[in-house]
Amino acid sequence: MTVINFPRNLCIPFKYEEVLPRQRIFYLGIVYTGPPLCQDLTDLYLKRHGKKNNVRKWSLITYGKYDEFVKRNYSLELDIFDDDDVPDMHCQYHIGNHITFNDLRKFGWNGNVFNNAKIIELKKD
Repeated sequence: MTVINFPRNLCIPFKYEEVLPRQRIFYLGIVYTGPPLCQDLTDLYLKRHGKKNNVRKWSLITYGKYDEFVKRNYSLELDIFDDDDVPDMHCQYHIGNHITFNDLRKFGWNGNVFNNAKIIELKKD
């Protein structure tokens, strides 16, 4: 039997990427909906889809009935969007500021944050 000894500096340690959470649906919060007085409450959830062409899709869902004669609640998909559009969805649906970018990263979000702000330079006299 032949044993070959390799030098220790050739051994490269393995680097494991963080694994996505097993959970695919995350609770976002309650949003007031309905007529002008906003008397109805709707629970919103964020659903993570798989990657296709290296772009992950997300959707905003809620649970409800299709009509009043059905007893069962179904998941109703309100909107679907790409990875980079998740922060814009928060503003569009008035979800609030309690969900942070760190929370989204824990959900498996890897999108880019685009800050469109006007830069004003202050002059020193």
